[in-house]
Amino acid sequence: MGEAEKALEPKRKLARPATLVAFAALFFSAVMALVALMVWQNYRAAVTAGEARALASAHVVAAHVEWMFAASDQALRRIDDALGDGPLSDDAPSIKDITQAVGDLPVGFEYSVFDDAGILRLSSLERSETTRIGDRDYFRSLKDGKTVIVSPQLSDRLTGSTAFVIARRIARNGVFRGVASIAIPLARINQFWSSMALGPHSTVSIVREDGWVVARHPSIAKPLNIASSPLFTTWLPQSPSGVYHNAASPADGRGRIVGYWRVEGWPLVAIAGVDDSEAMEMFWSGLRSQFVLGLPLVFLLLLSATWIARLLRAYALRNEELELSIEQNNFLLREIHHRVKNNLQAVSALVRLQPLPETARTDMIRRISAMVAVHEQIYRNDQFADVEVAAYAERLIREIAAGYPGAVDLDVALEPVAVKPDHALPLGLIINEVVSNAFKHAFAITGRGRLTARLTHDGAGRACLTIADDGPGLPAEVGRGGMGSRLIGGFVAQLGGSYRYESEGGTRFVMEFPAMAASPAEQGALSWS
Repeated sequence: MGEAEKALEPKRKLARPATLVAFAALFFSAVMALVALMVWQNYRAAVTAGEARALASAHVVAAHVEWMFAASDQALRRIDDALGDGPLSDDAPSIKDITQAVGDLPVGFEYSVFDDAGILRLSSLERSETTRIGDRDYFRSLKDGKTVIVSPQLSDRLTGSTAFVIARRIARNGVFRGVASIAIPLARINQFWSSMALGPHSTVSIVREDGWVVARHPSIAKPLNIASSPLFTTWLPQSPSGVYHNAASPADGRGRIVGYWRVEGWPLVAIAGVDDSEAMEMFWSGLRSQFVLGLPLVFLLLLSATWIARLLRAYALRNEELELSIEQNNFLLREIHHRVKNNLQAVSALVRLQPLPETARTDMIRRISAMVAVHEQIYRNDQFADVEVAAYAERLIREIAAGYPGAVDLDVALEPVAVKPDHALPLGLIINEVVSNAFKHAFAITGRGRLTARLTHDGAGRACLTIADDGPGLPAEVGRGGMGSRLIGGFVAQLGGSYRYESEGGTRFVMEFPAMAASPAEQGALSWS
């Protein structure tokens, strides 16, 4: 048994930690891939939601700005009509007429009228000091011929608060007479921002098409031009509305998702910026919720994986024990068949030394060689369950033919057929007797001829062996009573088959017996050396 253990040692497959580590790594990778997919989906959902909020907010701001500026422009037109053709004055009747013309402006909107020198003449404020705006850019633009203009963010000289102005040129007979204006406080933009609940670091802005910021929440300390920002260099030229990601705002440097919408009928753009951190709040909130729900699930999955790994390890160990037992049995069977073959060869050597008639000694040696070939086929190819007989039979036929003088052509075509191990030996001995008889009786005189051997399978559990020669044929009484004939009859009965002789154009031996078509593994196991 020591040699058997040494032979089996390289084939032992003990449980390998690497297999379990690979399984754990694969499972962990799958879990991480699932987590990464969930995180990515949540991130994309948060970004998409932030983009949608920014664009919708910009649209809302644009709609409010359009209404607000249209109403302010209508009020300025009525002021222009109420002033009449006379000179601009600050008397009470004029103020009363203008107030009636303007109607109810929103809270905080203040109108003013300035003469051609930029000096305040009329105002909706109850008391105001004399104010001049001749140095304002918007006043100069109107004086130079522009009809309506919206100023950038500025400090209102009447109230001292931060505001922006929509102003209209007043002219009579083509002569510039002054300016009517409405100052809109930034508090109005703050109301827009508050109503949309975009977040403390998000922004709402109105920007002129030349890049000057008209109004913004949070407010800016001084006038700002953003004409060089991506909004004006890239996005507005492509589409009047849209959304993009701005890594750093030119006003405060914060990253935001920016939605923009061109205001219908006005050279203005409404902008809503959702701060990146606030846009990602939904992502982080969803991620926290998923982790709260997902961590117990992952823990359960890990426990399940551990349990499965233990089962797989136990299963693998059991399989390896079975494989080891099977390999040990196969080794013992190989040893048995190998030793039987050696013993038969020893018997053959002893027979050669016995003072027997030459014919009897030769026949006995051939029969022993047929038995040796069977055992050799079994132990060399580990065919302990079923023996594939095609290669074994062909080898046996050619070895028998090589033992006789003459030049006999062999035509051997054997299909792969498998029989049980205890049927292989009788089949080999039958082939030995039939082929030997052919050489003794068909080719003995001329030493020439043709021997044909065929082995076929019908697919229904039966095989047919045909061995034919082109000799003179056998008389009807031949094949009965001799030792070879008795051996053939006994072996065919042992196989559970039937046989017959035919004598037409030679002698034909036909035997049918139970067999199976050989499997691809049995066919591939053949290796005669």
